[in-house]
Amino acid sequence: MDQDRRRVLQGLSAGVLGYGLGDLLALQTAMADSGNPHQQARNVLVIYEEGGISQMDTWDPKPDAPADHRSPYHPISTNVPGIQFSSLMPMVAQHANKLAVVRSMTSTPVAGHIEGCLEFMKGYRFNSPLFQGTDLRSHRFPDIGSVVTESMGTDRSELPGYVLCPGANLPNHVGNAGFLHRSRAPWKLGTKSLGENVALPGWHVKSLDPLPGLDARRLHSRQSLLESLDGAPAASTQVASGFSRSYENAFSLLTSPAVQRTFSFETENPKTLDRYGRDHRGMSYLLGRKLIEAGVRFVTVTVIQPSDLVGRPNTGEPNGAFLNWDHHEGIYQNGPCGGPQAMSNGERYGLPHPVMMPSLDRSLSALLEDMDQRGLLAETLVCFITEMGRTPRLNKWQGRDHWARAMSVAFAGAGVPGGQVIGQTDREAADVVSQRYTPYDYAETVYRKLGIDTGQRLKMADGRPVEFSDGGRPIVELFA
Repeated sequence: MDQDRRRVLQGLSAGVLGYGLGDLLALQTAMADSGNPHQQARNVLVIYEEGGISQMDTWDPKPDAPADHRSPYHPISTNVPGIQFSSLMPMVAQHANKLAVVRSMTSTPVAGHIEGCLEFMKGYRFNSPLFQGTDLRSHRFPDIGSVVTESMGTDRSELPGYVLCPGANLPNHVGNAGFLHRSRAPWKLGTKSLGENVALPGWHVKSLDPLPGLDARRLHSRQSLLESLDGAPAASTQVASGFSRSYENAFSLLTSPAVQRTFSFETENPKTLDRYGRDHRGMSYLLGRKLIEAGVRFVTVTVIQPSDLVGRPNTGEPNGAFLNWDHHEGIYQNGPCGGPQAMSNGERYGLPHPVMMPSLDRSLSALLEDMDQRGLLAETLVCFITEMGRTPRLNKWQGRDHWARAMSVAFAGAGVPGGQVIGQTDREAADVVSQRYTPYDYAETVYRKLGIDTGQRLKMADGRPVEFSDGGRPIVELFA
């Protein structure tokens, strides 16, 4: 009977959900209070802007850099005396009092996109001897979000504890549960590797669609079948009980009006939509806030504009461009980046900083403002990251190449003392000269902010204890 029950449950998972969400929605055990005095966060919202944003054009302006390599965008004052951001971020500058900017972050020495993304997603070296897989996509250490949900569970049982929103490109490739159970894997809302436009009319989470022919009546019929199986003697076993609860949560996900509202923008105030911006970035940031508000423990918003973006003439692509930050060409042009990629009709690197930054400036400032007004910022650690910095010197195509020796990230919420700059780089933003931090320190900071006792060690499948991060230490300035 136990074997028959398991076969039926597996069939329900494949037939009803199509994407194996039954395992993903397993009930997650809450962690006992560790007594950590730094437990000031209940949730984490990571804004991951893909491609490698130029540090001197955002958080770390360098007006004294050599004239032929410095940014044409000068520093501006923020609402915190003595702190300046790039003039490309005037709206974010008015929220500097909420932000702690780390100008002394570094990335993997390889300075590759997937390597940098992996290390910030996992807090471990991409080539760690213990966890290195056959390629970077099969790295065996779990994502930070997976570790968090393993350690803390979630406040919303019918939703996964870790969501990639909407899920695109590099995070989709490297994100996994590693050696943890697959129920800790990120739920990737998107279905296209290079992204889908969340702002398009009719966008929805396709994995919540019932299979063809499975209407509400048949769905409830299957739920009744599951409930009838619960009366069988085998259902009282621990394993069977766990399966049952998992599928109950899966049905709740498919049928709950509250869950459905989380993934809909129709209930949002039009002024809120305008404030975030009714483009892909704005709607992605807003969806991140909605998931946090719904009780998801760990949300990563992965922003790369999709190929079906329209309304951008002369980008070198008939339907728009991938708007990431990998600007090897024409970083300061007010139009297509130019260079060999555009000449071959590829426009691989999207549109340059002055074209893209107004969208980021608007959406990030809206997120900080909105979460603060809703009371979410008090218990949510907001992390703004990218996988690397850009070279301090312009290349022959007037772009900036990959750079790992210095980059900037920012934090807000959950007791982070705002209105501060942490660390310093030299006059070209080329090298860290004080308070150097790494992706492993970033990971350790997230865990400590959540009150997770990283001294307890994680357990691999064979029982071996391993560190939560690859030798990371918390960014002490982020703790009050």
